Amino acid sequence: MTLATKATSTMLHPETAAALKAAVHAGMDGFRAETPQRLGDWAKANFMLAGESSHQKGGWEAWSLQVGVLDFMSDDRIKDFVVRKSKRVGYTKMLTAFVVYNIAHRRRKQAIWQPTDDDRDSYVKSEIDPVLDPETGVKAVNAVRKKGKGSEDTMKLKMFLGSALHLLGGKAARAFRRITVAVSILDEWSKFDQSVEKAGDPGGLAKGRLEGAPYPKFVGGSTPLLKGLCHVERACENTEGMVRFHIDCPRCGVEHPLTWGGKKFAHGFKWERGKPETVRHVCPHCHESITQADYLSAGGLPAPGVWVCERTGKRYGMDRVWRDSAGMPCAPPRTLGLHVWAAYSPQRDWPSIVTEFEEALVELEKGEAGPMQLFVNETLGETWELQGQRSDEHALQARAEPYKLTVVPKGGLVLTAGVDVQRNRWEITVWAWGRGMESWVVDVIVLEGNPAVDDDWEQVTAHLQRRYKQEWHGGSMGLSAISIDSSDQTQAVYNWVRTAQHILPRLSAIKGDGAETVNILGASSLQEVNWRGQKVPKGIKLWRVGVDAAKDLLLGQLEIDKPGAGCVHFSDELPREFYEQLTAEQRVLSKVNGRDAYRWIKRRPRNEQLDNRNYALHAAYRLGLHKFTDKDWAKVEAAVQPPADLFSSPVPEAAPEPVPAPAPVAAPPAVRRMAPLSRAGGGFAKSW
Repeated sequence: MTLATKATSTMLHPETAAALKAAVHAGMDGFRAETPQRLGDWAKANFMLAGESSHQKGGWEAWSLQVGVLDFMSDDRIKDFVVRKSKRVGYTKMLTAFVVYNIAHRRRKQAIWQPTDDDRDSYVKSEIDPVLDPETGVKAVNAVRKKGKGSEDTMKLKMFLGSALHLLGGKAARAFRRITVAVSILDEWSKFDQSVEKAGDPGGLAKGRLEGAPYPKFVGGSTPLLKGLCHVERACENTEGMVRFHIDCPRCGVEHPLTWGGKKFAHGFKWERGKPETVRHVCPHCHESITQADYLSAGGLPAPGVWVCERTGKRYGMDRVWRDSAGMPCAPPRTLGLHVWAAYSPQRDWPSIVTEFEEALVELEKGEAGPMQLFVNETLGETWELQGQRSDEHALQARAEPYKLTVVPKGGLVLTAGVDVQRNRWEITVWAWGRGMESWVVDVIVLEGNPAVDDDWEQVTAHLQRRYKQEWHGGSMGLSAISIDSSDQTQAVYNWVRTAQHILPRLSAIKGDGAETVNILGASSLQEVNWRGQKVPKGIKLWRVGVDAAKDLLLGQLEIDKPGAGCVHFSDELPREFYEQLTAEQRVLSKVNGRDAYRWIKRRPRNEQLDNRNYALHAAYRLGLHKFTDKDWAKVEAAVQPPADLFSSPVPEAAPEPVPAPAPVAAPPAVRRMAPLSRAGGGFAKSW
């Protein structure tokens, strides 16, 4: 006999017995297991279009491409799901369906952050409250609705049986504290500050709320904004998988995604200039074209298709099963990025897309970039590359001077090196410094090897001990200071520095820091080295390098085109790749912690030479060269540039005497001088 039956069999008042029975049923409902459903199935059966922002109300029929997005949201095997999208693709409705699904079906605690409190309030009023309304909203929610004590329902928190929904603004760090959830959601992610009150980036803070969850789920989506400063762009670059929706060409039957195309491509959107109604999409395979009517099915909805991962070859088609490139069922990528743009939406006709572009192009030709940025961000779902402050690589190469690499030019009085550590190589750049911090590139070396292998570091030590001939006489110079990056292969770098710092001059393990408050010569801290289980209590010092401050300085120095203080000199033996890496970033004005500030962002992936310049500059600052007076430089000059019959092994007084190698070290087979990338795109050429 159940508790409810026993209650009704007693002499309790009928109304009391009925209330007790209802309470018991409500309490036990939280333990009832429902048959698991994917969000795509659950939404079809339960979700309603009830928001004020919907053009229609009632049952919701997801488009073919939306079904996949819904399934990705609810798939526990996908830990992080990142959506880079345009407007008009139904993302807000899908996200709201996911929130309600977690309340009514999964019964999981969740938090959703909007960029500001005002954005949160607007989202709650227009999307959340209507679908949670007991009378007109999603009926499935009523079964888990709390009543009476503990039934909190505010703008920030909504409580249900077995779950809770936190609704927060993302401006304050406190909004990311004191909650533990199984699902973290960032909506309009790209509009969040780069760092939330210096506590960290919003994605990292939101994921931190998932610790301890058996099935942690992070969903972040947004219309992208500025290239290099866009949260959703960076997240998509780092996901294991990146999917786009492919349709079958009705002409040749081969699948392909819908793309904008452009002048450089024979496929994608094409039309007669000034006649948007002539727009068609050209297949990249057969070069035949289709209209939007060909793309949409008879019911006016997008045609069936398949989500294809461009990184892993995995696919998710209309059978709703992840399959590998051989067609066999497989697990999805653990972290998944997705891109979808307005051409896929039946709510946006193709001629209107072309019209928007042509109107934006007219404004761009007048010098007004705003409409074109809006088109790129909100219609194409791509980032906009802001033209910021940068040096031109072509102009720098054009002013290269006829001096040989590996030889110290006259005027170079002190040598320092910056070392960048990658997973399969070391890149070393040697710079010479003279009066007023005038500088010359002396050597660029690439050493192949595995930093995790102790023996592979021997070549690094050997090359940093080598001596360089001086242009004006037969003497030679060694390095006076070395700074090596520890950001990637951290423990391997720490271990090497701990052993090599006794034989190499002024060797520093460093870590770049882009904060405005960090100087080029930042603070140092003692690091405990944990190497293969062995702990060294005293460890080594780790130095912070204010990389943005160093880049700011370099930007000004590269404008100096006459020899003298601050001028940067380049050998005509340096390849184009060197200049492209040195100028790989640009300085743009952006919002940081709610205010305008300059940030450095990448224009191209590889920037090792810019990094090494920063590290070599840090090494020079460790020697105190930036504080040298004319008298200090005169002392160094007298030692470095003696009469021709004397040899020198000079260093400034502030630096310890470097240990010279017995003889110049020959380059091992794995070493490469920097050379242009091969046309095949396969890394650096092996020799000049």
